[in-house]
Amino acid sequence: DIIEIISIIASAFTSFVAIGISVASLRQSNRVLKESLRPYITIYLDTITVCEQSSYFVLKNFGHTSAVITDFLLKNTSQPCSLLLEQFDSVKGIVLAPGQMKLLPYNVSTLPVRMLTFSICYRSGSEEYSESITMDVKNFIHLPAERPESFCAEKDKRMVQSLRELIERTM
Repeated sequence: DIIEIISIIASAFTSFVAIGISVASLRQSNRVLKESLRPYITIYLDTITVCEQSSYFVLKNFGHTSAVITDFLLKNTSQPCSLLLEQFDSVKGIVLAPGQMKLLPYNVSTLPVRMLTFSICYRSGSEEYSESITMDVKNFIHLPAERPESFCAEKDKRMVQSLRELIERTM
């Protein structure tokens, strides 16, 4: 009788431990799945060089679900950037699908500050997310995009430069 009772207790204990491990495993899997499927919106600088160099802030969703931008702020600047704030007034409220980007043209070389910090808040379903991105805009614009001389007709130079830009972006 005692052996049977000990077996039942050991069996019940083992069952409870297995259930506990299973529940913990399911919770961890749920967190990992939720994290891998979330949206991830960020902003970065890029330039396009077709004869002349144009700079852009690129707002992009690198995640796997769409999101609505609920707040978009520029903060921690030593000088006011009212022109920059006007440029981004329409960002709040837009929806970015997975992989979708929005190019925001801006002549970065005219900014009166070196460091910019963007705060982006966004929502997907009932989940709220926020990112804070700090970038040194002056360092970025000093990285040259060299284009060697093309030996082609003057009227074709713009097309050649455009093709070079496309080839570089696909590398």
